[in-house]
Amino acid sequence: MHARLDRLSPESDPRWGTMSSEQMVCHAADHLRVALGDTEVNPRKLALRFGDREVAVSPGLLRLKPFRHLFVHRLPWPRARFGAPPEMRKTAPGEWREDIASLHALVDRVGDRSPVEAWGRHPWFGSISGPEWGLVCWRHLDYHLRQFGV
Repeated sequence: MHARLDRLSPESDPRWGTMSSEQMVCHAADHLRVALGDTEVNPRKLALRFGDREVAVSPGLLRLKPFRHLFVHRLPWPRARFGAPPEMRKTAPGEWREDIASLHALVDRVGDRSPVEAWGRHPWFGSISGPEWGLVCWRHLDYHLRQFGV
C-alpha cells in the first residue's frame, strides 16, 4: 500500500467518481480513523447513488454476519455507488505531503493493530472483528487507489 500511495499525486485524475486525489487521501484517512476508533460514528443508512440521485437504504442485513461476509469478502465494490458517511469525509485537504504522511501513518497503525484489540464501530456494519476491519480497510484503500490508477 505504501508504494502505491507514493505513486499517487495531486494531479492524478480519477477513472470514476468525482473525488480529487486530495479528497480521496483525506477520505481514506478518515476511514482508517473510524476503524481505529479515533472517530466515533453513529449507525447510518447506506447512501446509494443512481446517477445524480441518492437514496438512503437501511443497512440492516449488513449487520448480520452472513450478509456482511458476502459484502466484505466476496462481492466486487461498485464504482461510485455508495455515499460515504459524514465521519468518513470530514477532513478537508491540506498540504499534500502532510496529508499523504498522515495516511501512511494510519496505514501503519492499522497494520500494527492486533486483530483481538478493540476496533471502532462501522456506521453500516456495526461492531465487527479486527480481521473484518483489516479486510474492509484494505479493500477500501485498494478500491480508491485503483480509482486513481495506482
